[in-house]
Amino acid sequence: MIGARPACLAWLTLALAISGVACSRSARQHYESGNRYFDQKKFREAIIEYRNALQQDGKFGEASFKLAEAYAQVGDAPGALHEYVRAADLLPDNIDAQLKAGTLLLLAGQYEDAKARAKKVLAKDPRHLQAQILLANATAGLKDLDGAIKEIQEAVQLDPQEGQVYANLGVFQLAKGNSAEAEAAFKRAVELDPRSVNAHLALANFFWARSRQSEAEQELLEAHKLEPKNPVACRALAIFYIASNRALEAEQYLKVIADTTKERWARLGLADYYIATSRQAEATKILEELAGDKTVYSAARSRIAAIQYAAGRTADAHKTIDEVLTRDANNPDALVVKARFLVAEKKLDEALARAKAAVAADPRSMPAQYLLGVIYAAKNDPDEAIKAYSEVLRLNPRSVPAQLEIARLQLARGDAEMAVQFADQAVRAQPDNPITHLALVRMLLARGDLVRAESELRPLVDRYPESAPVLAQMGTLLMFKKDEKGARQSFERALQLDPNSYEALAGLTTLDVAVKRMADARARIDARLARTPDDPAVLILSARVYGSAGDMARAEQALQRTIEVDPSSLQAYGLLGQLYIAQKKLDQALARYAQMAKQQPRPVAAETMIGMILQAEGKSAEARKHYEKVLEFDPRAPVAANNLAWMYADSGGSLDLALQLAQTAKRGLPDQPEVNDTLGWVYYKKGLAALALPPLQQAVDKAPQNPIYRYHLGLAYLGSGDKDKARASLGQALKLDPNFEGASEARKALGR
Repeated sequence: MIGARPACLAWLTLALAISGVACSRSARQHYESGNRYFDQKKFREAIIEYRNALQQDGKFGEASFKLAEAYAQVGDAPGALHEYVRAADLLPDNIDAQLKAGTLLLLAGQYEDAKARAKKVLAKDPRHLQAQILLANATAGLKDLDGAIKEIQEAVQLDPQEGQVYANLGVFQLAKGNSAEAEAAFKRAVELDPRSVNAHLALANFFWARSRQSEAEQELLEAHKLEPKNPVACRALAIFYIASNRALEAEQYLKVIADTTKERWARLGLADYYIATSRQAEATKILEELAGDKTVYSAARSRIAAIQYAAGRTADAHKTIDEVLTRDANNPDALVVKARFLVAEKKLDEALARAKAAVAADPRSMPAQYLLGVIYAAKNDPDEAIKAYSEVLRLNPRSVPAQLEIARLQLARGDAEMAVQFADQAVRAQPDNPITHLALVRMLLARGDLVRAESELRPLVDRYPESAPVLAQMGTLLMFKKDEKGARQSFERALQLDPNSYEALAGLTTLDVAVKRMADARARIDARLARTPDDPAVLILSARVYGSAGDMARAEQALQRTIEVDPSSLQAYGLLGQLYIAQKKLDQALARYAQMAKQQPRPVAAETMIGMILQAEGKSAEARKHYEKVLEFDPRAPVAANNLAWMYADSGGSLDLALQLAQTAKRGLPDQPEVNDTLGWVYYKKGLAALALPPLQQAVDKAPQNPIYRYHLGLAYLGSGDKDKARASLGQALKLDPNFEGASEARKALGR
């Protein structure tokens, strides 16, 4: 017996180690401990206890529900959503769990699931008002606004005196475009419950959206008067004043939020306000205090780094943000701050790596996605930039900066129609923002819509008569309308208000060149370069002026300097290549376009120019390779498609492939005479003379002095049996130029 005891103890120790039961607390004990922490507002400690409870009993619905509540308290929306849904599944009769799960599903855009939760509650209690409202909101999320209005009207029947129902009805009517009905519903909500902060805020939001600022402010102040410490009302007032360019009036409300809630994020918001209003010392004081709290350390120190960088203390800023990333390597906000520093220092590859890491850490981070767009745009990759900005719009469809950036990129790609669409969206999102209207005017002018551009611009001139950007844009509009005197006056006044206005300088210079006042244009440019010798935009403008004046050496010098200052300037490379082509310096032109191609991931323009130069030099095989490379980058590239189609048709290549390429070019450049001539020539070569006639006639109509187009048209008439028109067209071609390429074939055709 004595010898058996150690064996028994060893067995017992092993059993305890395996089971862990005798030495561990039960799921119920962890749950109760979590409740005590929750009641003391120690939510993070409560989360740990609730998790321990669920580890021991994964079907402990009450623990799951309380864990969701704790997640909600610390602002962890994804965690709260997951646990509310699990709790609702485990506790099918718990209406509170169903409604909270449904509400978060609604906010997450999972409208079908939210709708299902609402219906589950209504199945148990058909008169449950909050479930009916949730059902209406989910129905609206599924784009069924008529159905949503029907559901909310049923909620009205359940309780005609419930103001919240009318507030929701107002939202749906507004979404349907029924402004009058929406206003009536919002006002009815206030009448039914005049002491409801939410009802006043909903009405204020309606007035604000309708640019009825004074009425919006009145309702916001009424909501604040009812509950002076209500954080939602205070936040709404602060945002209203900041958006109305009355930022100083926002401070008191942001202070109330910070003092009342005691939340770290509220104090961070106050610090952000001080940063935005250039009160860095006050911001830094708050941030230094917050940095001592490990839960907001990264956010606070990242903001301190940004303040240091803005003050020119770049070494300190990098040191601060690197310390943050050492402790929290995947913090998306810190990664974004670091990437911004690198962008400012033109270290784009390093910046891109950081921005990608930020997106990987938090795909829903709009600052990270937006910065990704900025970096791709700087790297001359418009496709990826547009993709990143589009992701920002997916996360927030009303993001005006993203809309404007996409509009700008689309305009740079030559798609003025798409640019106008995005600028229109920006104007609808911020109708009182002059920047959105100015952007729309630029896009409209690029599209050639002078009437609408003027209708957008005139109110801006009336509202901002001393704004240099507005006056410069008016000068551009008047220049398009051939009003030289009016345009010049607008540009000159803009330059008086802002001597650095590039648009005004470019406008006046363009006017000078147009009326052959080259000395004035050069003097104007030289004076600006004396002040800002390394401004890439001004250098390119000077190159254009020198080129127009015939001073090719100065033009080349200006473009070379632009490339030194901004090696990523595709415009400078392109213009320098054109300059070399004009001077028959084809080798130098090839070198410049090759450099330009290295600057882009998809160098469509540069490779097209290389192909054109090689084709002009008679190096058809090499030219063909470059055109084919262009079409690998962009199968719709019209110039490469046109030139390649011509080469296939003219050299006995595949006429079927030539036709496909010519049709591609036609879709991209439908009015270009060269493209129509190519398409017609391919049809003729395929023996389809009747199909060749329309595009060839279009080419002749656009360029009646081109003998080759008339020659091709004459052959097509001959092939279709119309000898009289063939004779007339061929004769006109020879009359225009008796020695054009193809003249001997034209004479033979006439002889037939």
